[in-house]
Amino acid sequence: MLLSLLALLLLMARKYKLAGSSLAIGVALLYLCSTAFVADSMMGWLERDYPPRSMAQTPRADGILLLGGAMRGDVQPLAELADLNQQADRLVHAVALYRAGKAPFIMLTGGSASDARTEAEMMRDILHVMGIPPEALVLETASLDTHDNAVLSAALIRERNWQRVLLVTSSWHMPRAVALFKAQGIDVIPAPTDHQRLQGSSVLPDWLPSVSSLSRTTYALHELLGYLVYRWRGWL
Repeated sequence: MLLSLLALLLLMARKYKLAGSSLAIGVALLYLCSTAFVADSMMGWLERDYPPRSMAQTPRADGILLLGGAMRGDVQPLAELADLNQQADRLVHAVALYRAGKAPFIMLTGGSASDARTEAEMMRDILHVMGIPPEALVLETASLDTHDNAVLSAALIRERNWQRVLLVTSSWHMPRAVALFKAQGIDVIPAPTDHQRLQGSSVLPDWLPSVSSLSRTTYALHELLGYLVYRWRGWL
């Protein structure tokens, strides 16, 4: 969009060659970012150290730490349950770990920027429907980003004297999350889910653009930028 705007400004300034080049680059970038080839490459790079792990390979721990980011939010006042988004695998994986006896508690993290229900409370209500008892849930309701998740959750972990913690989040989000908890002195055990680079061949060719591929590229770029910003702020 910025390159297209630049092309328009150059066109108004009668710099036709530069305008054409700017527009061509913008269209080319949009096309590339919309292909499965680019999306899989970027997601594969983020997920390379956190492949899927079987339940048998996952060790037991004192608690399961479920990071926020899986909730779309409340859609209307009468709705008892909030809507889920594309990262809802996180909730399912945390429940699967709990039911497999990997830990007796699940810590839910996530606050709210307004007076609405916090993300942790939304996840709690959904986990209740999924059969997780209230006494097994620990809520952290003040965090607004992954840095807050790490700082506030680390305090609760120390308060409860948990020695081993399974960290549940999307695989592509795991590098930043693990680094943040390590900076807080918490050595978490990654329990990745929501992998975006799937095994097997796609029905559609890799060069064909799609909205889903553009979405995955967007998440990857957001995560890479977030990692750089967090490092620049001294949080990693």
